[in-house]
Amino acid sequence: MIVNHKYKFIFIKSFKTAGTSLEIALSKFCSSEDIITPIVPKDEQIREKLGFTGPSNFHNGMKEHMTAKDLKEKIDPDIFNNYFKFVTVRNPFDQIISAYYWHNESKKNEKKFLFFKKKPISFDKFFSRKAHHIFKDEIERYTENSKILVDDFLKYETIENDLKKISQKLNLPENLFDVFNSIKAKSNINPPKSERIKLNNTHVTKIKKLADKIINLHGYKYQN
Repeated sequence: MIVNHKYKFIFIKSFKTAGTSLEIALSKFCSSEDIITPIVPKDEQIREKLGFTGPSNFHNGMKEHMTAKDLKEKIDPDIFNNYFKFVTVRNPFDQIISAYYWHNESKKNEKKFLFFKKKPISFDKFFSRKAHHIFKDEIERYTENSKILVDDFLKYETIENDLKKISQKLNLPENLFDVFNSIKAKSNINPPKSERIKLNNTHVTKIKKLADKIINLHGYKYQN
């Protein structure tokens, strides 16, 4: 999450939407006066190597994936109401697959009973445990009692065009997409598209129900 005072924007970070790469890119335009929440050490190393501004001024429980509602309660109302607020969204049918591969990758270094590494879980088990929470968290990332709290949405699927528009909107000194496109945080986790797991009819039906608000708001559809 970033609150930038010079360009007057607030970036709300969502889940598995290229948010870390975008957060690092945005930090290029930040200073030590801004609010920047920490990311995982491996990605902080990328930010530091690029010479971009790192974590600063985060306090009172501020964290990278905090909701717009939570942030609203922690910062000056004038800042929250007047700064340009945006978040990245992604087609739920693709997002859940990306989340699955990230889950198994993130568990590789965790131990079970001190000595044994955790084993990857199946997609069906992951789906039954996590899908509800993922989509609930995502819609609540930028709403409060169904009211949208952000000013704009960037779509993962049209990120190049959307970042160009944001650059112009914020009057950034360079095209944000060019900065973003050179950063590869959390890359090489998903296998090639031809090798990824495929959703079955049950998955699709459940996603349509669990992510109905996201699907309707952003016009997403299932594409086989």
